[in-house]
Amino acid sequence: MRVSASTSRANESSPEREMRLAANRARRATSRVSQSSSQRELRLTIDRKHYVLPREAETASQRELRLTADRERHSLSRESETYTERELCLTADRERHALFRESETFTERELRLTADRELHVLSRESETYTERELRLTADRERHTLSRESETYTERELRLTADRERHVLSRESATFTQYEDRLTNDRVHHNIIRSLEDEHEHEQRLESGREYYNSLRQERLISLSNERLRIENIRSLETDE
Repeated sequence: MRVSASTSRANESSPEREMRLAANRARRATSRVSQSSSQRELRLTIDRKHYVLPREAETASQRELRLTADRERHSLSRESETYTERELCLTADRERHALFRESETFTERELRLTADRELHVLSRESETYTERELRLTADRERHTLSRESETYTERELRLTADRERHVLSRESATFTQYEDRLTNDRVHHNIIRSLEDEHEHEQRLESGREYYNSLRQERLISLSNERLRIENIRSLETDE
């Protein structure tokens, strides 16, 4: 049966594949909407065990092979999708995440965030300087594109939400958690810097200088604009 399904999928066209995946997503979504809280927890627990057990037993090289294969598969999938397909996929993901997070308890949220942080720390500890720079560059480009298309109101809402989130997070942190966060940041930076060679070290310093200069330039422009605004106000007051 599996061989037959594999053969069928190998021969399917891109539109047929998209239709199959869309049907599967719709079927799963319908099934999950009707699940009770206990059924959902049972499903998630089974899923976690299914993924955790094989991954705990895998070696570092097996993990790298798996992650590389996943990345290649995702890249191929995303390269072949149209803009509309990508937007539909992202919208579906956002709706799924929103529904999931609305129904989670405070404890579940904390467990999820803790697991995410641990996953990110492990992932970033093993990355080289070049991989880190590529990741940061991709993040910056993604954020830039996202922010270029947002309206003034959307920007204000985002900044307000970010500020509230940071304040709440830091207000609820104990002194120990605060120290742990700072220590983790320092350890992470030290690990990254200990892995870099002389050329990478120079690249990092140059990147830091460019970033500082860009911030300084933005600040100078902001101050210049502010001075012009004040001068305009004063000239209007004088005219009156």
